Amino acid sequence: MTDQPAYQDYYSQHGIWGAYASFVLGKQGKGGGFCLAGVKPLAHHLYIGYAQDGQPGKLLPFMSEGEHFDGSTAFTAKKEAGEAQKPYSFFAFDEISRSVRLGSETFRAQKMSMVISSFFGAKSDPHQASIATLRDDFCPTLMISLTFDNTKEQSPLHGFFGMQSVMRVLSDSTDGRLLGLACGTGYGFATLADDAVSEILDWDCLAAAFTRQQSPVIKRLSEEGGLLFEVAPRTKRTFTLVLGVYESGVVTSLLATQRYYASLFCDLEDVLEHGLSLLRKRQRQAQEMDQLLDECPLSSDQKLLIANAAHAYNASTELLLDNLGRPLFIVNEGEYRMMNTLDLVVDQAFWELAFSSWTLRLELEFLLERSSYTDSQGLAFCHDQGVADSFSVKGYSVYELPNLVDCFSYMSYEETLNWALTACLYVHNTGDLLWAKEMRMTFARILSSLIARDQNGDGIMDCDSSRCEEGSEITTYDSLDVSLGQARNNLYLAVKAWGTFHSLASLFAKLDDRAKCEAATSMADTIATTVCSYFLEDEQYIPAVFESGNRSMIIPAVEGLVYPYFCGAAQEVDLQGRNQHFLSTLRLHLMTVLKEGRCIDAVSGGWKLSSTSNNTWLSKIFLNQFVASNLLGIDDHLVRREQQHCHWLFGTHSIHGMTDQVDSTSGKDLGSRLYPRLVTSILWMLGSCAFSHLSLPKGR
Repeated sequence: MTDQPAYQDYYSQHGIWGAYASFVLGKQGKGGGFCLAGVKPLAHHLYIGYAQDGQPGKLLPFMSEGEHFDGSTAFTAKKEAGEAQKPYSFFAFDEISRSVRLGSETFRAQKMSMVISSFFGAKSDPHQASIATLRDDFCPTLMISLTFDNTKEQSPLHGFFGMQSVMRVLSDSTDGRLLGLACGTGYGFATLADDAVSEILDWDCLAAAFTRQQSPVIKRLSEEGGLLFEVAPRTKRTFTLVLGVYESGVVTSLLATQRYYASLFCDLEDVLEHGLSLLRKRQRQAQEMDQLLDECPLSSDQKLLIANAAHAYNASTELLLDNLGRPLFIVNEGEYRMMNTLDLVVDQAFWELAFSSWTLRLELEFLLERSSYTDSQGLAFCHDQGVADSFSVKGYSVYELPNLVDCFSYMSYEETLNWALTACLYVHNTGDLLWAKEMRMTFARILSSLIARDQNGDGIMDCDSSRCEEGSEITTYDSLDVSLGQARNNLYLAVKAWGTFHSLASLFAKLDDRAKCEAATSMADTIATTVCSYFLEDEQYIPAVFESGNRSMIIPAVEGLVYPYFCGAAQEVDLQGRNQHFLSTLRLHLMTVLKEGRCIDAVSGGWKLSSTSNNTWLSKIFLNQFVASNLLGIDDHLVRREQQHCHWLFGTHSIHGMTDQVDSTSGKDLGSRLYPRLVTSILWMLGSCAFSHLSLPKGR
């Protein structure tokens, strides 16, 4: 992938899959470092650069705002006389190039380059893999390769990689096998012992590295340090180090679990040593991921979005082990930290099917076991399973509350759709019919429950869950206005239910249950008839809500079409097939709303999900773009808005990294920061690249 020089100043979350940890950097003047059990970037100074012998150092601008100071003054109460000259300066903006790929990210500045490799592709199912394989797959590390080019110089060059918050050298605990720095037992970075590498632990590690007159002295009261790399004149060298994390013991409350990797590794040193033994393997895996995206016929903006989404998703993933020895997979909801939010599970399913389909099975089983309940209409599912590594009480979420009509109300109908859709996606794309047969009764209960929530027989949900009490249900689009927020008589939810019933019909056909297959198909046909009846012929669109005189226009009217396409019912979304009238009506609707001032923002030119709200969600835009292009054949000039959408995330308003909810006029963040759901962008890859292990229909 070529560099994206227009987008140089934004956070990258290099997530460590399954560890709920990441290494964050990239926002100039804001620092970064390790994030553990969360995703919000820290403001630690990062020291990455080099010095030519006898000259001040040059650093990438990843130190946080504020002065760098000598930590020894906290002990001596002495202040330095006058203003000491800094032993470094920062590379100018135009001296740095930055490119991100699916498996890695590269920074280049004058005589140095840094490659961070953090995504290594598919993960093995712990129920089927050997311990040796699991140690390789689940080792909680990423890699950094630093290359220093001193081929044109007559004097030595000294490279440096370091940070604040480290307080011990790893040579102490490894008998010198490793050189590196660590923060307690929680995280650190290391390389194999090398005569050209030295550990620095000092009150002012930059001064110790770049103005030294003798071998560095390890000052064990210090709180910053790094590795110093010596490159001889007329030579070029690459040094590779691993960054790793480790947390042992119970890490969640209400339901006690530990990190799965803690059952495979005894401590941080074990993690780092094993990570170093995997260098060649993981470099190859990261390169394969880079190549996978590079070879897709997508725009550079699309690739930029997909790559950053992958790294952000990994940062929110958490593989746990309960007291029964069962692996549990959690995806935390970005800055909100809610656990396995079912709204996200269904959207992230496309990504997990490509790289870890077994995690979908774990999520589905755990949601059924812990986050399902029975209300007055039947089986339903909770919004989430807890927050901030604290599980919720069985049968309840931390989000949903009674007696409300907007944010924080119940999502019983949509979450039941979401569980059913995720299950259908899993079964069809893995061929796991044995699991489907084990879940036969659950599928039957879901079908009955969904049908019961339509009381007037038009196929549309019009009955709120009894758990709402005096309130009413909402959708995943909770923070938008009524056009997408209200569940009852909602166009978006109606078409999503249409897609669910066809997906369930395909599943029941696989189970040889003709009666339930016909019942599900009949419900879908009823919904299609009802939706088409609300089409306004004179205005050529369908109102977002079928009550209260609502006239909002929405893009997600077509969102639900994506599911039958990937669930073995692609014929149901064939524009020339049995649903031709329904699909052509939705296509006309989308053509009408995709106009400037309606659902194309008049200021930015980007997509806005509702004509009556500037709060737009990128993950849902990506999903609906796939439907528009690949299923409905909408012209590219209406669909292809990646340039505007990239500017929202990486342009002038880029503060928090991958953010889902933005103001459609400017891209200013409105919520859902540091979010995993942006991996819906993988649909662009699925529409254009070969994933041979998925049972995907042929693209049109």
